[in-house]
Amino acid sequence: MSYFLQGLSVLNTRPLTQGKALSDAIIQAGGTAIECPALAIEAVQFSLPALHQANFAIFISANAVNYLLTELDKHNIQWPETLKVIAVGHATAAMLKQHDIRVDFIPQESTSESLLKLDCLQDVHDAFILLFKGGEGRPDIANTLVSRGANLTTVDVYKRVIPEYNQQYIDSLWQENAVDIILFTSQQAMQNIFTMFGNEAHSWLCHTPCLVISERLAKAAASLGIQQIIISKPETVLQSLHQFNQGLVHGK
Repeated sequence: MSYFLQGLSVLNTRPLTQGKALSDAIIQAGGTAIECPALAIEAVQFSLPALHQANFAIFISANAVNYLLTELDKHNIQWPETLKVIAVGHATAAMLKQHDIRVDFIPQESTSESLLKLDCLQDVHDAFILLFKGGEGRPDIANTLVSRGANLTTVDVYKRVIPEYNQQYIDSLWQENAVDIILFTSQQAMQNIFTMFGNEAHSWLCHTPCLVISERLAKAAASLGIQQIIISKPETVLQSLHQFNQGLVHGK
């Protein structure tokens, strides 16, 4: 399907490397992609767990794959073929496959809630599970698996921080009303944008439509005071932007 985004200016808040493909797609569809990364990904020091003792390894993002595999390569550690691998979504699965790691399970949707519904994670009493993630992420997966009796080891392999930014450029975006809709793919990015834009831009942020990729993010946006919220899915962002541009969706 072809999408028509002519005349639409989208503020893309994804980390720069991860947001590029979407920005390119927006431009290809005739829109304007304004890249304003609200997150930067940085490596952290971590201890390598005993992979051979685990039953399952869960990767919460493509970044988790990259940072863990980089560390394994440094120590010439091979991935055990017997270790069952769960990827939170298709982008994470694709990154694992690039590293020649078999992916055994992918949830229907790229959310914590959908991942926890996987059949393989229902009866995990005494199972040894490794959870590879970023620091300060949501605790839902870890808490639920522990409550189900799993022996869980959580490994934070990266952290998310506010990137360096040009305040004059940020101010120009809202002062010139250069944005039609803001794309948020994480709650931390949403909070960081409010920090980066500052108090003077608070009203503008609240009255500029935003597109989010889950009901959870929609609730977070509403709690910050954002008035018009479009709910999409990660794989249908372009379609949702197209519908918004055609006046077919107005948010809630």
